[in-house]
Amino acid sequence: MTNEEQKEHIKDYSDRHRFWANQAINQLGYSINLFTTLGLTFLTYLFKIREDYGKITIDCHLSVDWTITFYVLSLIASTATVVLGLVSVTSRLYDIRITRHLILTRKRAVKNSKWLLPEDLIDVTNFSKTMNYAKTLTSKIQWIDTKHITNKEVLKLKFNDLRKQAKLLGELTWRIHKLQLLTIFLGIVFYGLT
Repeated sequence: MTNEEQKEHIKDYSDRHRFWANQAINQLGYSINLFTTLGLTFLTYLFKIREDYGKITIDCHLSVDWTITFYVLSLIASTATVVLGLVSVTSRLYDIRITRHLILTRKRAVKNSKWLLPEDLIDVTNFSKTMNYAKTLTSKIQWIDTKHITNKEVLKLKFNDLRKQAKLLGELTWRIHKLQLLTIFLGIVFYGLT
């Protein structure tokens, strides 16, 4: 294989990767929205048919009413589906926002200082996705502004911190969406058992 052929193959594979990455991002958003809507619709339906079920009584001396039990479990699972959908959406939005900022920062670093910022994989195994999400929601994101572009070490440090934050948010989005799929499935199964 010649160098020209190699470059052509690399460009082709890069184009394919870009296309399929875009497809994955679009389908993830569609899927999250679809299952959040289905969960909300199912939850509304469950509240609408509430009078079809008897009084909910918790008493250790009475036998378990499995119909009511599965109805309540279905309500809980459907509520979890909606909540997980909202967490997925907000996590994904912050991930996209931070990633967009990182790309802009790369562009500024090359343009202003001719610096290439790190592209190696980041290890986030020792970081909590949930704590990162809570931090993202409750505190101001430490954006990189033009004053940070002049100091390479400060820039790299802040840049890698934002990369970790975005990666954790992205991984959280996928994990929470999988839980969302599980909870809507359980909600339907529990309802079927009533």
